[in-house]
Amino acid sequence: MGPIVFLTSGTRGDVQPVIPLAQRLQGNGQAVRIAAPPAFRELVESHGVPFTPVDGNPSDLMTARDGEIPLTFDGNPIRSARSTLNYLREAQTVYTQMLANAWKACQDASALVIGLPTIWGASIAEKLKIPCIGAFLQPLTPTRDFPCPVLPSTQSWGGAYNRLSYPLAGLATFLPWRKVINDWRTRTLGLEPLPISGPLPRPFGRIDLKLYGFSEQVLPRPQDWDKDSVTTGYWPLPSKAPLDNALEAFLQTGLPPMYFGFGSPGTYQPEKIFEVITQVTHITELRAVVSLPKDMQVGEVPAHIHLLRGNMPHDRLFPRLAGAVHHGGAGTTGTALLAGIPSLVTPVAVDQFFWGARVSALGVGPEPIPQRELQVKNLAEGLMKMKERGMKERAQELGERLRHEDGIGQAVRALEALINRRQAEGPHG
Repeated sequence: MGPIVFLTSGTRGDVQPVIPLAQRLQGNGQAVRIAAPPAFRELVESHGVPFTPVDGNPSDLMTARDGEIPLTFDGNPIRSARSTLNYLREAQTVYTQMLANAWKACQDASALVIGLPTIWGASIAEKLKIPCIGAFLQPLTPTRDFPCPVLPSTQSWGGAYNRLSYPLAGLATFLPWRKVINDWRTRTLGLEPLPISGPLPRPFGRIDLKLYGFSEQVLPRPQDWDKDSVTTGYWPLPSKAPLDNALEAFLQTGLPPMYFGFGSPGTYQPEKIFEVITQVTHITELRAVVSLPKDMQVGEVPAHIHLLRGNMPHDRLFPRLAGAVHHGGAGTTGTALLAGIPSLVTPVAVDQFFWGARVSALGVGPEPIPQRELQVKNLAEGLMKMKERGMKERAQELGERLRHEDGIGQAVRALEALINRRQAEGPHG
């Protein structure tokens, strides 16, 4: 019997969450493997999980260029459309390469676990006639409660609109890649091409089980979800690396600092944002840890700011902070919530707006500020709210409750139950 293969792509935030699931399955005696872009080999193998490289990662092209980030809306429709069209054109070849290599990496799989960037992997499961499991950090099952989180707006126009937004978002994600995917399905997998209209609720194919790596205490489970949509709790991966000596020394020399980091796909005008951070932390009398792109050059750094370059363990750092100002990616948001600190979300794209709204609704963060709108005045106002006792206490209490959940265990139990059921049913079940 072949391994359970986790097919992942995208950024570190897409790959890291499935590692603890693979680890737990491996500890239960299951054969597992993570298939991901080569850049993540060290991350995966350092946690004792077998790895297979899948060359071709369209997310590598998702970086800010001349102040533009594709697949986002910054208020200027012409600029946003131009950036997105340039990305889609450049990414076609990379996408084709990724699909071909993914098929090679998964042919011996007994079950396939996919994420949002690899949702097309449902076609591989279809070809192999094996269970297909979605491991998602965003709620993608249609509901009347809220619109699809990958849309650039959290505005709701009622239950009917909310539910319709999911198939429409699925189509919007599928259509730019339809020709590439259908060529691959027909020529490589020997499957029928997917029609232009989907089936509307699932244009990429069938997913037997959808596991959601967040807590019902953060997002209550919609009552109109199907039984195969399971909210498990978070999937944290404890870091092995300690904080570096310079950061450790900075943390020990004063009050807990505020964190500033803007994640992937990029940072709009990072030099300007760093200047805003410098001014606002001086005004609010806050110390700060600021994560910057490796290639960004800055002038003199004030003594109350410590610069970070490259990856560093959020799970070790965040519990020692006064709060975090971040882009609102699902992984970073979850880490801050687990750490029990307030968050000010500065969204750029996709589900970041959704998580920013949830953090604010829970009372553990101010209203989100889109990254392009960051200014000294609104950022200072947000930071002062994060210093309020009530917000800090709510964040601490929520973090304590979240840390008592076993999201990894619940996800693995649901996954194994599906596989065992399929095995009992036999090949024609």
